[in-house]
Amino acid sequence: MTQRTIVRVPEEIANKYRFVVVAGKRCEQLQRGAFPKVEVVVPVNKHGQAQDAPKLASFWGQVAVAEVEENRIAFEEAEILTIEDTTVVPISGE
Repeated sequence: MTQRTIVRVPEEIANKYRFVVVAGKRCEQLQRGAFPKVEVVVPVNKHGQAQDAPKLASFWGQVAVAEVEENRIAFEEAEILTIEDTTVVPISGE
């Protein structure tokens, strides 16, 4: 994979912050052994045999960014609950 700095934020994600959070969480999953949802070029050794999957965050970070860019990662927006009825209790200084 080549180094790149410009990414396409899908419309479903809507902002860069959410993109980074989703890609970061996906990177963690990939480092723990999750199966990639995009094609990954596995490095080979001098004998032509596939090497073990790298543990570097930079490698899996690029894979995670590609997955999120291609809309292959599902995510849910957290529901924000607001509490309308609050009681203020004064704190005594004594």
